[in-house]
Amino acid sequence: MLLTCCIIVLADNSLSAQQSDTSFEEPNPAEAIKQFFGHSTHSIQNHEHSFVKCLTPLIISLQNDGSNVPAALKTAFDQIDVRETQASEEYISPSGKFRIHYETSGTDRVPSDDFNTNGIPDYVEEVAEAADSSYQHEIITLGFTDPIGAGEVYDVFVQNLANVGAYGLTNNRTSGSFACNSNSPGTCIYIENDFSGYPPNTDPEGDIIGSVKVTMAHEFKHAIQFAQNNWRGNADRWAEMDATLMEEVVYDDVNDYYNYITGFSTDLFNSPSSSLTAGSYEDITWALYFHERFGPLFWTDVWEIIENDNDILLLDAIEAVLNSRDESYNAAVLESYMWHFASGPDFSSDNYGFEERLNYPNPRRTSTYTELQPDLTDTLQLSPFAARYYALDNEFNTISEGYVKFDFYVDSPAMHLGLIAYLQNGSTKIQTALGSPDRTTGSIETNWLYTEIEKIGLVVMNSSPEANNNYAFRFTDYFIAEDIELAQNYPNPFNPNTSIRVTIPRTQDITLRIFDSIGREIQTIYNGSIEAGFHDIPFFAQNLASGIYIYRLESEDGVRSKAMTLIK
Repeated sequence: MLLTCCIIVLADNSLSAQQSDTSFEEPNPAEAIKQFFGHSTHSIQNHEHSFVKCLTPLIISLQNDGSNVPAALKTAFDQIDVRETQASEEYISPSGKFRIHYETSGTDRVPSDDFNTNGIPDYVEEVAEAADSSYQHEIITLGFTDPIGAGEVYDVFVQNLANVGAYGLTNNRTSGSFACNSNSPGTCIYIENDFSGYPPNTDPEGDIIGSVKVTMAHEFKHAIQFAQNNWRGNADRWAEMDATLMEEVVYDDVNDYYNYITGFSTDLFNSPSSSLTAGSYEDITWALYFHERFGPLFWTDVWEIIENDNDILLLDAIEAVLNSRDESYNAAVLESYMWHFASGPDFSSDNYGFEERLNYPNPRRTSTYTELQPDLTDTLQLSPFAARYYALDNEFNTISEGYVKFDFYVDSPAMHLGLIAYLQNGSTKIQTALGSPDRTTGSIETNWLYTEIEKIGLVVMNSSPEANNNYAFRFTDYFIAEDIELAQNYPNPFNPNTSIRVTIPRTQDITLRIFDSIGREIQTIYNGSIEAGFHDIPFFAQNLASGIYIYRLESEDGVRSKAMTLIK
């Protein structure tokens, strides 16, 4: 098993492979762990601490034989000085489902504030409320598998975790560091005791309470994962991405995840060309795309498949859910990268992408072009399950007075391309070309006039999880004749769907009708105003018999007709 960890994102590398040369010279085991993860390029840094965020992936790896954990790190973790007896104080959450263990003195003490004078520190009540809210949203609202059985109470331990730079962790062991009670239902959660000096967030109640909220939402999702697949199989490699998603889903106002969506070697804004073969903290926005695009129950359905088949690849489970909803897997994955491109102050628009896109970083572009290209670029290679972003800057509208045309070469049906046109009126238009087994070259002829566009974004995506693939492209233009044109449908013959291209010299009203061979009208497939440019109008003939059909275009410029053949 390859471990992929939250802030310590390991992608295709194990812990030992990434940090095998790290020495452990600190005498304090907790400091040794912090040193190890602090040396990773995937830790959050501020003036006071280095944060590894979540230690659950280390727990998962130790559970699954620990062979990819360096021996020194394993030893350091097992020697962390955790009290021999459990916390001296307990508080049952209002729902009755969580038992909060805490201290009021010593290094693990919680803040003493008790504004409602009920004898329970406010901090402990915040932990309990966050636990109940996480349960309500993740189990009752979203329908994930309940890790708390009937009559059971789930243990949450409040402890000083700043010495290892962690927000929290979920454990399934009843001995060793961060042990659970022997009667704990599968797992237990540890959470930081005061969150002093931790990274900021946007919670209206303050950074500390915000950190409590998202940590409980995050760690409780780990508990759900354990209940569904015992932290085994491919899905555990995506466990941190999945748990971080719950932070945003349960507590939309906190936005602690802003601290780690960029600045890492695999993040989708700055490093989309790195293979996303397992997602971690910084890839929360990749998971968030599916949540926002396909609804809040999308991931519930994915994890139900994983629970029934622990060996299934997470990407295969995603594809199965998309197929069950009559959605295209390749189109969705391409669109997820296009949403990442359409983010940040410079590339967000009014009508496309993430809900919080303006708060995200600008995407890193491989190249920005300022003029059309006479030839295709040199052939470029793209890593498995990765993307690259490009832009055509047309700020002064001097590139062309024609329409946008995009030519491309690809060597695999796993290569997909998407264009995003940013119009001067603030809106966007989208055009995509999904890979096809019978096509290596092609063109995207749009109905976008260069003179109406400020800039164009290009996303090239390789959906293969294993192979490098190649591509080349160029931005060019084309012009429309003064007369309306009706092209031959493609494909032809067809079964059962085809597309009819209409080229319009100026905006006008048109009607496109389908007739059978003896002149009876079958269907009107377009009737109304249409913009200048070319348009591919689809025709679906599932319920028609084989034969020759006539399609007729009626416009201000007259009537044009062509024949097409349906073969079933």
